[in-house]
Amino acid sequence: MSESRLSSSKPATTPYWRRNLRLILVLLVAWAALTFIPAFFARSLSFDFIGWPFAFWMAAYGAPLAYLIIIGIYARVMNRADERSEDAGGRR
Repeated sequence: MSESRLSSSKPATTPYWRRNLRLILVLLVAWAALTFIPAFFARSLSFDFIGWPFAFWMAAYGAPLAYLIIIGIYARVMNRADERSEDAGGRR
């Protein structure tokens, strides 16, 4: 192999990818918190809400809705970042 291929084998981290990874980490932490914290406190959420235990409502409606919101946030932020990178000349 030529010397130029070996020296360029390690890609440089750009601000675009650092921002992307930071966003993924924040949303992953939010996902984990929304998944495990209500399950941990489910016994203390023992009051009824419209005839069913509140923990049931959190699991059946709250978590999937929160996951959709997380997906929407990621899609919106990444669309804006892609538009900004295209406006800056297509460099990432």
